[in-house]
This record gives sequence, structure tokens and C-alpha cells, in this order.
Amino acid sequence: MLRGCHGRSSLVLFVCAIVATIAVGCSGGDEQDPAGGGPIPAGGAGSNGNNAGSSGGGVAGNPGGGNGAGAGSGGSSGAPSGGSSGSAGNGSAGENAGGLAGSGGSSGVDACGDGEWTCVPVPPTGPYGSHSFDVPAAQNWVNTGLYLKQGQTATVSIDGGEWSLEDEGGTIHHTACLVGDLAARIGLHYEESEMTCISGTATVTADKDGILFLGALASSDLGESYETRLNASGKKTVTVTSTGDTAPTLLGSEAAGYAFDTVSSGWVEVWGEHVILTLPVATASADSAALNAATERLDAIYDLHEELRGGVPMHGQRIRFFPDPNIDGIGWMLAGNPVRMDMALVTDPSETISRAGEDGHSNWGFAHELGHIFSWPNGFWQYEVDTLESWCNLFSLYALGSLELELHDSIADCDASSTRTYVAGSWDPWDGLCFLMQFQYDHGWDVYKTFFRSIATKDSGDMNDGAWPFVHDELEAASGADLTPTFDAWGVPHP
Repeated sequence: MLRGCHGRSSLVLFVCAIVATIAVGCSGGDEQDPAGGGPIPAGGAGSNGNNAGSSGGGVAGNPGGGNGAGAGSGGSSGAPSGGSSGSAGNGSAGENAGGLAGSGGSSGVDACGDGEWTCVPVPPTGPYGSHSFDVPAAQNWVNTGLYLKQGQTATVSIDGGEWSLEDEGGTIHHTACLVGDLAARIGLHYEESEMTCISGTATVTADKDGILFLGALASSDLGESYETRLNASGKKTVTVTSTGDTAPTLLGSEAAGYAFDTVSSGWVEVWGEHVILTLPVATASADSAALNAATERLDAIYDLHEELRGGVPMHGQRIRFFPDPNIDGIGWMLAGNPVRMDMALVTDPSETISRAGEDGHSNWGFAHELGHIFSWPNGFWQYEVDTLESWCNLFSLYALGSLELELHDSIADCDASSTRTYVAGSWDPWDGLCFLMQFQYDHGWDVYKTFFRSIATKDSGDMNDGAWPFVHDELEAASGADLTPTFDAWGVPHP
């Protein structure tokens, strides 16, 4: 079953005990931090963790910025920018270019077609050479296509452009770089401290083996879960030069026939319409025949989440699933872009995301993490008091139910006549979900489709009487019914 902090390691228990005294109780994990922070939307650890899904609460964190009103994320997912092959030793950037291949003019794959978001086409083997491309401020990290071993270097030069981000110049607790800096990092490991802040030209020295990512630094890593790029705009054009290896990008539909044995770095990124899977070649090769079905399954879950919410997170860009040993002790997965995953999800055949499309392979955890970011329209998460790990499961329930896929076992414990007792600060996430399901039982899924479309125009400033009264009134408006008796039966606060 799902576990909150009380089921995790002694280290996390220790952290929970400390944080509980200053911000939020760990079991509930979703009280609003008085400093404007947000909780960690982490999944429960343990064997078969994807099947177990993700569970209640986590250590309180700071998303690194206010929620604020603003234009909706909106828009459908665009294909990333790519571009054609460049001339030998050249490779200049074009408008919205995802990187013309330079230093040898290697052609890209179809995954790097024209579009809004940057993708850098590289061949399966190095040397990398020199590539020029745009880094949009709103993009949650650009994969440069460069793979460096520890101690290897790359030169990154800013060729032009400008951008705007909220809170520029602000500090971030896990890196010396400031909000608004162009930052380079090896991998996308949670709360990475080793970043290179780039102004003009800089040399990046790899502190470990991994793919080099570039991005406008918008907030802490946790903050990116809460749409801190919502109002980011502009882009900078950069040139990356290195003798390092390459990490190519391919489409899921190409995987079955892809020559993975030619990828010398040992890492690839596999793209669907809405998702990106960062995978070791050993896994991608072993599951090559299953990868297209996996990306299609995850894309279908994304589409149904969009259907329920009536909009998309992160400006509609693809959501990356990235294996990260840094989340060990936090959870099985950690929502955001990227969704950070336990390493078992790219190494254990019974768990791997690369087999998500196979019959009998549980998708609850993947749907749950996507559900988190879909349930926070425009970064508005504060309405989820004591239910941070419950609202996202509405999305899992809707998507997997629509696809007629396996649901979590705990769903069977909730029916239209269920009642539980609300516990402020430590409500079990399954009890919270069962409470929310009562309104779906009574009014169908339209009540939540209307609810999410309504709150997409609002923010925490609209919760004048608190989170639960806000939810009560929004659900009443969405259903057109008096819902106070249900709130009373469960002991949930209301106006």
C-alpha cells in the first residue's frame, strides 16, 4: 500500500520531524508554507513502487517563487526545434533552431523536427564537435546532445538573445547560480549543487558522467514543479563545443529498428508526442520492441489528463522522465519536469518505464506523477490542503479508468456510501481521494472538468476563507448542488 513519510527511512523521519516544527506535518505534506513554499510531491518508496504509486506528503520545500496570476499554460505540445545538418565545422543557429549539426554536418533524427522547443540532433557516436542552438527561457532544460565523462570539458558561449524570468537575481539554496542565469549541469539530478553559471563564455568541467543540459535558471529544482517558468519569455542562442561523446534523441516509433549498439555513450532520449524518456542504452536496446507502445501509453495518459483539466502544464512542452539516484529516500518518483524516477524504473525489467505499454505493467505511478503537475494549473497548488497526494490520483483514476487499465487496489475500498474522518495535517491520501470521489460518484466526471477549468483562472489570492471553503464553493458551483452534507459527513471544513 502507499506510504507517507512514516513508512520511509530513519533519515527521512528525522528530516520530517525537523520540518514539522517549522512548516508542515510530514504525513499530510501539503500545508501551505507561510514563506510561500510548496511541499515535495514525492512517491512512496519500496518494492514494486510503480504499482504502489505515490503516497502522502513529504518534506516541505520552497518552490522558489510565488504562484501568481498569469496567462494559462495552454496550447498543445509542439515538436522541438531541430534543423537540418550544418556544414562541416560550422553550424549557425537559426530562428527557433534546435541546433544545426556542426563539425561534420551530421544529420539529425526525426525527433528533432521543426517546432517551438529545442532539440539538438546528434549522431549516435562522437566526437560531439560544435553545435549552435536556442535555449528558450520557458523550456525545462535543453538536452545539448553532449555526453561527458567525469573530468571532460565543454565550452559554452552565449552568442546573443535575451530573456526575462520572475525574481531574476534571486538566490537558490542548492546552487551558487542565480535566478536568470544560463546554467549548465550534468544530468538533472535533484537539487544539484554543481552547476556552471555562464555569462559570455565558460568552460564546463563534468563533475560526473552524464548528459550536459542547459537552461535558464528559474528557481530551485522543486520550484520547477510549481510552474516557476510560467511567465518566462525570450531565449538565448548558444554554441557548445566539445570532443566528448553524443547522446542521441529518437522517436519511440523508431526504437524497434534503431541501432542502439552504435551509441557509444550508453545513453539516449526517446520521445513520444508528450513525453521524453531518458534511458540507458542497455534498457532501450533490451526493450526496443516495447518502446513505441510505452511512449504511446504515456501519451494517452497525458491526453486524458488534459481532457480532465482542460489545459496542459509547462506550456505544453514534453514531460521528461529522468532516472535520478538523488531522490532515494524522498520517494519512488518526484513530480515536475523532469519527473525524477528511482533508478529501478530504468533497470528492473518488472518496473521499467520502457515497458509501460505492456499488458499487466502498472502505470498508476506514472499517471500519478503526471497528475500532480496537471492538478496545479498555473502553479496553483495551495488549494490541495491535506490532499496533495489525493488530487493527482483523481487524474490517475480518470485516465487509467478510461483506458481500462489496472487501477490501484485501494480504489476498491471506496464506494459511493463510504465515509471516513478528516484529520487535519495528517489525512491519509487514500481517504482524501475517497472523499473527492464522492462528488464524481454523485455528479460524474463533469464536476471535475468544470472545477479544473474554473480554478485555472484563479490563484491562492482567491482563497479568502481558506483552502477547504474555496474547494467547497468551487465544487458546489461546478455541480450545481448543495455539497455541505457530504463535507459534514466527512468532517471536512467548509464555509
